[in-house]
Amino acid sequence: MSGPASSNKGLPNYLDYPWRRRGLDHDRFPHRNLPQAEPVEWPGKARVALWIAVHVGHFPMDMPRTPFVAPGGVDRPYPSYWDYTQRDYGNRVGIYRLMKALDERGLRPTALMSSAVATRYPALAAEVAASGWEVAAAGVDMGKLHHGGLPESEERALVTRAVKDLRGAFRTPVRGWHSPAHSQSMRTLDLVAEAGLDWVADWINDDMPYSVATKSGPLTAMPLAWDLSDQRLLFQQHMDTSEFVEQVLRAFKTLYAEAASKGGRVLTLTLTPWLMGQPHRIRALGALLDRLLEPAGVWPATGSAIVDAWRTK
Repeated sequence: MSGPASSNKGLPNYLDYPWRRRGLDHDRFPHRNLPQAEPVEWPGKARVALWIAVHVGHFPMDMPRTPFVAPGGVDRPYPSYWDYTQRDYGNRVGIYRLMKALDERGLRPTALMSSAVATRYPALAAEVAASGWEVAAAGVDMGKLHHGGLPESEERALVTRAVKDLRGAFRTPVRGWHSPAHSQSMRTLDLVAEAGLDWVADWINDDMPYSVATKSGPLTAMPLAWDLSDQRLLFQQHMDTSEFVEQVLRAFKTLYAEAASKGGRVLTLTLTPWLMGQPHRIRALGALLDRLLEPAGVWPATGSAIVDAWRTK
């Protein structure tokens, strides 16, 4: 045999995929349509759980370009102080504006935190701890991506390091996981459960929590809404702040209406300090929060509180 086919003989075939079959292409959860899902009742019979998730990430100056450039990653040649200092702005300036806006309204978000923040920004870690925010592990930093080409031992070391460093820095439990840039290998969920975490926010295929299977027991997948995130709308799609606000309010209106007959819903407001913490956007965020809190039946909650309520449905 000769030609292109023979030249690939003995090489791994990227088309080989053990879960290829009709229906779902994995064995993590059974198929479910949201309209047929069992209704969920939130505490106080609330219609909508408002989950505010804040990306508290560290972008190293030597961000990798492979296997892909993370959203918000450095695009210019090393060293790009322009990119680095913009992201660093969020952890030194922007996040404190977010803290003020949320604290004034009694809102307790979930910080999706790179473990490097706990060691590189100890003053910020102390402020987050004092604010009472929930902390979830978001990997080591935005340059340490999870992917299929990463050896299992290296990926396990990344998960273990991130969880250990954050649990050492904060007295409150660290229960959740968000991979940098939503990155995963086929084994990431297994390693996250193995590390003792019980929920994950990487997949964007639902509006509600659901259970996923791992080798170390089930995890709850939380709906971290990428389509409504400020990184998606403001950074990638270059929308105006007023357009971002309008998108969130439209989503809330739909979810609030659905909840009247189909059970509780989750609105995830995903915020990034180097974007939403800018002085020209922070007032718009405050006004948005006031609009979301105005209707009856809105339950502001952390990721873990929503997971606990969903599990008791």
